[in-house]
Amino acid sequence: MVPKKKTKVVDIDFNPNLFNNVYWHLLRAFDNLLIRYIWLYGGSSASKTYSVVQLQIVKMLSGENENALVLRKFAVDIKDSIFADFESIIADWGIKHLFIIQQNFIKCIVTGSYVRFRGLDDSEKIKGISRFKRVIMEEVSQFDEIDLKQIRKRLRGKVGQQIICIFNPISEEHWIKEKIFDVENLIEQDSDISGMWVNEKGNLVVMKTNYLDNCFIVGRWAVNEAGELVQIGGFVDQHVIDDFEHDKIRDNNYYQIYGLGNWGKLRVGGEFWKDFNPNTHIVNAVWDEDHPLHISWDENVNPYLTCLIWQIIHEKQSDNSVLKRIIQIDEICLPDPRNRVSHVSAEFIKRYPQQRVKGLFVYGDRTSIKEDTKLEKGENFFTKIIQNLQNYSPTLRMQSVNPSIVQSGGFINEIYAGNIPGLSIEIGTKCNKSIYDYQYALEDSDGTLKKSKKTNPVTKVQYEEFGHPSDAKRYLITVAFANEYQEYLRGGKKVKVVSGRAISKNSY
Repeated sequence: MVPKKKTKVVDIDFNPNLFNNVYWHLLRAFDNLLIRYIWLYGGSSASKTYSVVQLQIVKMLSGENENALVLRKFAVDIKDSIFADFESIIADWGIKHLFIIQQNFIKCIVTGSYVRFRGLDDSEKIKGISRFKRVIMEEVSQFDEIDLKQIRKRLRGKVGQQIICIFNPISEEHWIKEKIFDVENLIEQDSDISGMWVNEKGNLVVMKTNYLDNCFIVGRWAVNEAGELVQIGGFVDQHVIDDFEHDKIRDNNYYQIYGLGNWGKLRVGGEFWKDFNPNTHIVNAVWDEDHPLHISWDENVNPYLTCLIWQIIHEKQSDNSVLKRIIQIDEICLPDPRNRVSHVSAEFIKRYPQQRVKGLFVYGDRTSIKEDTKLEKGENFFTKIIQNLQNYSPTLRMQSVNPSIVQSGGFINEIYAGNIPGLSIEIGTKCNKSIYDYQYALEDSDGTLKKSKKTNPVTKVQYEEFGHPSDAKRYLITVAFANEYQEYLRGGKKVKVVSGRAISKNSY
């Protein structure tokens, strides 16, 4: 019988005040064999990566086979980010003599446990990871969904193997939110951090933290016997706090994302819809069954086929004027393989049963009315829509030519700004893809919508990321409000215009 190799034992007593609250939640998750996925997200200065690094070092000191693979999307980012955190914590704790530190490799000489660091420019290169107990994906928002899929498949063969994902919630349209957070049924847990949730299966935990949870930013506080709030530890970094407070007042969107760690996306300037304000124009819109539906389409099928559902409601004001409220109540934006007219039409019928709809008007791109060689003779994009929705007796509203992008964009921006009397635009809260598009579609150098190309990492199909809901919105508003649009183009001179089919003021 071969005697077992004895592992050296080093007795280290860590002061618990070294750790933020999120550390203790991570520790319980690391030790829970049921948990496969740990998602840690939130704002900056929240001790997300730092706490994971602290815990991984403690685990390496605690025993054998506590090996971890640390991934960044790009190898060039490793040295000055998470690798530097490992180095600085080991040095600050005075335990450098217990580790071998080499380029992209750190090993505990006491237990033999180690960490490797790697960039992942190609998910097909993910090989030989079964020997690791953990894969730590820092800034996982930079990775593609296929990267995580490959890691999930290849991290196997040992009990308790885990994937730890760390990120800032930079975009509500990100695959992490759409394919993980919005799909899992997450059950909120009691915690002393900004938030914690576990899925129904019990194999995934989500932790949210921000600077307000970091005791080395806001300090540790307690109420003494006299009922006074006193600092009992940590550190108050007033400069950092003041900086966040400045953002809170001057750039609340930035504060929401990088301060509080809420889902969002930064507006960087140069947006096409300059006067669209989420705080003002996004509302809880509901279907008013006493009014017709107006649906506007964009023919592009990637990244999804777009159909926006609107209502136009006239409201008499206190001064006896009439406000025409243009309300987007819904969107149907279906990706492949459901990005066809038949699928979108079926979804519309499901959501809006024919017997409850008091009239239906159809809008879209004038160029889509041309005969489509892929269809039967005489058929085009709109004949398919009308055919699929024939039970609604829809009316096709089409301009003779498409509106100028620059001019129609200017007109709608003026409505958003409140500068077109009698018109207002509201966007329903559940129109997520539209809201994303209206917030972040950019203006090109010639004043048109910038149609930058993006490539699907799985299908390799190129598509225009932005502009599809924006175009559908332009088609509808410039036709439904042709008189107001023409008056805007003429610099305020009133002119009666009929565009396409006759539009009566009572036909809304």
